[in-house]
Amino acid sequence: MADIRPADDIDFARFYGGVRVTGQWIGRALWRRRLLAGFGCVIETAEGEWMAFLEVPTEARKPFIFRHILKVMAEVKKRGARTIRATCDTSIPRAEALMTKLGFKPTDETLDGKAIWKWDS
Repeated sequence: MADIRPADDIDFARFYGGVRVTGQWIGRALWRRRLLAGFGCVIETAEGEWMAFLEVPTEARKPFIFRHILKVMAEVKKRGARTIRATCDTSIPRAEALMTKLGFKPTDETLDGKAIWKWDS
C-alpha cells in the first residue's frame, strides 16, 4: 500500500536526483515502505504563477490521488496563485479528463513534447 504525505526539500532532492528548489513550493511524496515511488508538487515560478508536476507510477494511479491534488491546489490558491501551468501526458489514460476536472484548459504551449495546460483563478 502506498502512503502519501507532505514532501520536504529532502524528498524533492531524492526524487529529482539532487535538484534543490530555492523558491516557494508545495508537494506530496508517495512512499512504498522505504521507497520514494512518486512525487507531485507545485512550484512558484513568478509572483502568482506556479508550475505543477506529477510523477506517479502506473500502478499507483488510483482515485485517492485526486484528493491529494485538490489539497495541494487549495494550499497554492491560499498562497495567491493566479495561474497554474502543468504538462499533460496524453499517453496516460484519462490524463486529459483529470486536467479538465481540475479546471485546467489546454494551451498552444509545449514542454518536452507534452502539451501545457493552464488553470486561471
